[in-house]
Amino acid sequence: MNEFIKSKTEIVINSHVIEVLEFDEKALSDDLSAQYADELFTDFNKAVTKRKAEFIAGRIACRHRLESFGNGERVRVNSDRSPAWPDGFTGSISHDGAIACAVVSPKDNETHSIGIDLCVSMTDNDAVQVADNISTLEELNRFNDTSFLTMDALRLIFSSKESLYKAVYPLVKRFIDFKEVEIISVEGNNDSGFITAKAVNKSDLPLSVIEEFIVHYQRFSLNGVNGFITLSSNRIKM
Repeated sequence: MNEFIKSKTEIVINSHVIEVLEFDEKALSDDLSAQYADELFTDFNKAVTKRKAEFIAGRIACRHRLESFGNGERVRVNSDRSPAWPDGFTGSISHDGAIACAVVSPKDNETHSIGIDLCVSMTDNDAVQVADNISTLEELNRFNDTSFLTMDALRLIFSSKESLYKAVYPLVKRFIDFKEVEIISVEGNNDSGFITAKAVNKSDLPLSVIEEFIVHYQRFSLNGVNGFITLSSNRIKM
């Protein structure tokens, strides 16, 4: 641990280890930035301090997870700013507030691409403001048999679709709207479980290469910061 990384924990979701870091953007130094120079995007120096800090915190988590698999390579940046994972690996990075996290997995028949999302700073007002853009009434109604409060259900819908899109993007290479995927069932409680989703219109979407999505979720708390982490690690049918 150092002044920049205040705390670290690991959360296991669906057998995948996610490293979660709490960081202090005020403690980001030029020396630390220099250590990650080969992983930074081209206009990194023009970015605000918060953006720099969350980026480097995510890359620190990536290095730790890759090293756990005996891989010392770096996660560089593609032209579209998505992570460029070492050959044979896939992964995902997320950050929200002063928290960053990363997951890494070897590619195999079960995991071709993976996505995670961290949701800690969405307020009730934020959830209300985005509700119509991210979900339908039918999707919200599927939480009726769970113990979720409406605002937490909206947070989970948002986060689940974000993680799903991160898993799909490397394959379809385009922006995917929240309404292009529909949540069809929720299994679990307000602490952990999984959501099943499907592409709304398989006839004309690149998402037609995917039969069904399973997004696992887990509530977490880190030094008083509470939120959800969602993970999508489905086998993608090409």
